[in-house]
Order: sequence, then C-alpha cells, then structure tokens
Amino acid sequence: MRASRALLCGLWVTCGGLFMAQADTPVTGMPVPELALFDNLMVQFMEDNDIHSGLLAVMRDGVIVYQRGFGWKDADKTIPLRHDAVARIASITKPFTAAAIQRLYSTGHLDPDDIVFNLGQPGGGLLSYAAFDGNGLVQFPNIPDSRMQDITVQQILSHTSGLPSNAVADPMFQEITIANAFNDADLPTGNPPGRTRHTQWVLGLTLASDPGGTVAYSNFGFMVLGQVIEAVSGTNHLTYVRNNVLGGIAWLPITEVVAGRTFEVELDPREPYYANTQMATNVFDPNGPQVRRAHGGYHHELHFASGAFATSTTALLHLAENYYVQAENFGGGSALTYGALTNGVRSTRSHGGLLWGTDTSLRQRSDGVNFAVIFNAGGPGTNFGGQMRDLLDGVLDGGGFTWPDQGVDGQWVDFSAGMGDGSYEFPWADLGVALGSSPAKATLNLRASVSDWTGVINQRVRLRNPQNGVARIGQQ
Repeated sequence: MRASRALLCGLWVTCGGLFMAQADTPVTGMPVPELALFDNLMVQFMEDNDIHSGLLAVMRDGVIVYQRGFGWKDADKTIPLRHDAVARIASITKPFTAAAIQRLYSTGHLDPDDIVFNLGQPGGGLLSYAAFDGNGLVQFPNIPDSRMQDITVQQILSHTSGLPSNAVADPMFQEITIANAFNDADLPTGNPPGRTRHTQWVLGLTLASDPGGTVAYSNFGFMVLGQVIEAVSGTNHLTYVRNNVLGGIAWLPITEVVAGRTFEVELDPREPYYANTQMATNVFDPNGPQVRRAHGGYHHELHFASGAFATSTTALLHLAENYYVQAENFGGGSALTYGALTNGVRSTRSHGGLLWGTDTSLRQRSDGVNFAVIFNAGGPGTNFGGQMRDLLDGVLDGGGFTWPDQGVDGQWVDFSAGMGDGSYEFPWADLGVALGSSPAKATLNLRASVSDWTGVINQRVRLRNPQNGVARIGQQ
C-alpha cells in the first residue's frame, strides 16, 4: 500500500497532508517552497547513506523558518517521523551544560577558578570525593596523582583539565571494568556502577597532562560539571537547564528538552528508533544476553551532562540563538565564551554529537542563520552530521533563493480536521483540546478554518497563522 501511494504521489506532491520525497522517504512538517532545496538535500543524503530518520530545521534572525522531519519513527517504517520529534543529540548536550555553568558564573554562585574536587586537601573543593587507588578509597595526601586537587571549573569547561579524554579509553564507556575493579577490592558495586564510582575510579588515575595545559576533549569532565551544577544549585541538572538556561527564552517550552534513557521501552513518545545494530554486552546485566549497543551497551543516563539529552530542533536553534555553542579556541582565553550569552553578537561556531544510532550537528553562523540536523544512524567513525553541515553551509553561502519570513515551529490547529495529535499532518481540531495538550509558552499555529469555540485562555500561549489564510475563533 505504501509503495502504491508513493507512485501515485510522485515527487513533492501532497497526499493526505504527507509529502513523499521518494518512494521510501516521507517528509513531515509545513512545506516551505522557498527552501525546497533543503528537502532535496536531506532526502538525497539520507538515501545515499542508508539513513532512515532525520530532522532538519533552520532559523534566520531568531525565527524558525524551516522545520521538517524525514523518514520513519519506527524500525518497521510504518510511522513517519514528526517534524517536532525529540531525539538524542549526544554531545550537543555539552553546550547546554556550558550555558548552565556560565549562568552560575554570572549569578556569583561559581567562579571559573573554583577547585572542583575536595579530596581532603587544605581549602577543599566543590565535590567531596575519595580516590580509588586499586585497593581501596584514599584521600589527600595519599591520592595517586596530587594534581587532581588543582583542577578548576574553567579548566574542565575548556577541556584543559588533564582528565581522561575520549581519545584514550574513555572512562564513560568502561562500566564493566570499573564495576569489576571495585568488586575485586571488596567495595560492593552494582552494574552499571554509576557516577560516584566512575568519579572515584578516575580520581585514582594519573592525569594525562597538567591542569590548564593541553586541550583534550573529555566526556567525563562534563559529567563532573553536571555534578558541580547540581551541588551548587541544589537541583538536578536537567531542571536547572530547563529553568535557568531555557526558561527565559521567549516561546520555548522547557519540555522540548528531555532526559534521554537507555532502553527503548523508556524512550519519550516523540523519539525515533536508533538504527545502529551493533551488539554489545549489557552493562546492566553483563552475564545476560547481548543487546543492541544503542540500548544497554552503555549507560546512557550516566552522560546526563555530557551526552544524554533528547531535544527537538526547536530547542537546539533557540540555544544557538542565545548562547555560544562552542569556544573559539579552547586553548586560549576565548574559551571563557563557551556557553556564554551571545547578546546578539553573531559568530560562526558549531558543535556535533555522536553515539551509536545518533549523529548530529548544530551550527551558528555569523550571518544570523542557525541550523540543526539530527540523524538516527551513526557510530564511531561516521560523520553524517558534519557532512550535512558542510553541504548546508555550501547552499547558504551560494544563495540564489528567497528567505521566507514566517515562523513554522509549534503545534498545529485546524478546526475542520478530524482527531489529531498537534503535528502538521494531524492537527488538533479543537482549540480547547489544543490548549489542554500544550505546555507553557507553547505556539499554536492556526490553519485557515473557522471555529465557534469560546472559553478562557489562562496560560501563556502564542496564536499564529503562518499560512496567511483566514482563521476565526469565537462568535462572529
């Protein structure tokens, strides 16, 4: 049935509200004829690389002018991926964490030179820990590497702390090794061992370099920064990011950022499946059957501040509009801008993310254009997000198209429609239902239609008509 429908539709012809780019690639969200070249680029790239799900959104001068979903939500290819889906963004979680650290700097709750680890040394630090020396837990002056007591918040933020990097035996993916080491030392530890044991284990290692010296990208370091945020703010990392990093941004519901989960049964209802099929030992049950690497082959929640968020492209674009998503130079003083407010000053920067079944890119451009791309495929060695970033940069630099000026993000309402879920293809049919199903600061896009609905709107909501047709609410 799906193939017949595609043949009848052809290329870029609307069939019941769903656009079919090719026989096997549905495209969702409001069509933007001026930017149809982005549709073609995404579909061709996904087909060339056997990618089944993707999201692409573009913002210009603070307005999201293009937001579409490509391919399928499910592995059986029966449910098209919504344009406003949330998906794992891997290391693009780090700019959210960086922005939270900058927020704590600006409010005086943190100083860039604050010492991170309290190992019992004079003066202490923000996080109280003992170090695991292979036999037991020890504190200063018996820690294996005394330089651990010198690491500052800013050194971790700028990837110059000397802590283990991703390049050599990233401790964030050594759950079984770490659990076994503690159990062998008669320090009972479950599977997976969790953030406390990971931190104790790393504190017993030797730093790769002096703190403040060599730049070495560290997932572990950002997991530590998440702990710093929680210790200083008194709230969990996600809540702090939602309320203090995103909460002040106009028309960005904080529910557009969710905590990613390890197993498929725990995913957010808007998340797609993650297509990497590599098998691995289950870090929750090392003696049990193998699992797909994307779901149990590593402890996703451990990466809560370094790589675990699932977001919509809406959240990513607003982050890029308001905060610098990368440092200009991690080895220099400009690393202080990582996560800082842009205050309207444009700068070309980007951040990528990669996990098994996730490949992403978030781009800030000095010309006022931001874009975000997320794929449900990838793993070590792929660079789908970076490749698409370069292709999109080429299109944007080449010009030759007209920019639309209408926003397209948010949920949709069509009073003449049937039962829906708020997506572009299946809009809400009743404003009361739409309001009751929408989070704070939601945007509701009204299609051309008429309703006699009357009632009280007692929440902050934006009503918008992107398609310029006539939409009337209430008695005439």
